[in-house]
Amino acid sequence: MLLFGTLIHQSLEHNNLELGKQLFDWMPERDVASWNSMIQGFANVGHYEEALALFHDMEISVFRPNTLTLLSTLSTYAIHGALEARAWIHSYVDNNNLNRDGSLDSSLIDITDLVTWKSIICGMAMHGHGKNALCYFSEMNESQVSLDEVTMVGVLSACAHAGLLEQGQGYF
Repeated sequence: MLLFGTLIHQSLEHNNLELGKQLFDWMPERDVASWNSMIQGFANVGHYEEALALFHDMEISVFRPNTLTLLSTLSTYAIHGALEARAWIHSYVDNNNLNRDGSLDSSLIDITDLVTWKSIICGMAMHGHGKNALCYFSEMNESQVSLDEVTMVGVLSACAHAGLLEQGQGYF
């Protein structure tokens, strides 16, 4: 089992998802570590739907996601800005009482932070306060909260409403 785990990990580290998946399917016995490797490997390269599907498959297997599964998955989604998946996992953690020891707190706060920043920036932009929205966007960047597509639409909208075409282009 250790050999399979090592081969899967190395395949995924080198973006060979197909080989990693084949090895995982061929494993005579899986464990939490092999599930974690698969979920993390797919999430790391932006294959969020597949990672989430693996997470769901793990749920119905004899193995349950552990704190490491959730920490690595949440942090990967935070880095890549996959808000919907992070929100689903947040709900999963809450519904299954998986944060009793508080070890997931910082990862879960990252989700809340993005929603808060996005709401402020998009709200300001929609109501014609483009320069204020951009100030909040600058603060968001300084606080190192990951961006998502909706936040960028809000920023571009703010630039358009404030007549800041060049600044809007500068974000790309």
